[in-house]
Amino acid sequence: MIVVSATLVLRTGERIEVTGPIREVEGQVVFRVPGGPLYSLPTSEIDERATVALEEERRKAAEPAPKRLKVTAAERDRLLADLARNRNGQPPVPQRLLTEPIPEPTRAERQADRDAEWEWRRQSRAYEENVRRAEEHLQMLLNRIDELESEIRGFLSLGYKPRQFSYQTTSLVRTKEQIPAAELAVTQARRAWDQFREDARRQGVMPGWLR
Repeated sequence: MIVVSATLVLRTGERIEVTGPIREVEGQVVFRVPGGPLYSLPTSEIDERATVALEEERRKAAEPAPKRLKVTAAERDRLLADLARNRNGQPPVPQRLLTEPIPEPTRAERQADRDAEWEWRRQSRAYEENVRRAEEHLQMLLNRIDELESEIRGFLSLGYKPRQFSYQTTSLVRTKEQIPAAELAVTQARRAWDQFREDARRQGVMPGWLR
């Protein structure tokens, strides 16, 4: 049985705002984000102690501050006597737990959640692949520059004239001219990926869906 909470705390420290009750099904914690569909996470990723502690802090913060009452000396003595007779004090505030079963999601809802998850995963991998390609292209150019410069140094050390290795010199100039565009492509690809992840966060997409 899981405590009803407005926020789930993951073991990574991330917090996920939820709405409505939370339930556990076959090792998965199922919940909804505000205005969103059902989501699920492995129970092992949830820091249940931190989640309960956060909810308890919020509950205490929401409680009104006790008011100081002005009483007469006689009334004060009577209250102290009542407290002495009642050594057990007041009953504890009951913890808010799920007491009613939550209906299972329909097959259509489960399929919609799976489709949404894999669509986010597909898009995330496409952005990541664009970054990887841009970085690999830039690295290829840098490696080619190192290779050409090494060849030119070798020709010079052997006493060759510049006109005898003009192909390497021309290739080196052309390759260096491509570096600014390649670096810009890497920056743009990374910026697009970062923006995609930020948009996903704002829409309440689970962090695990972007892996």
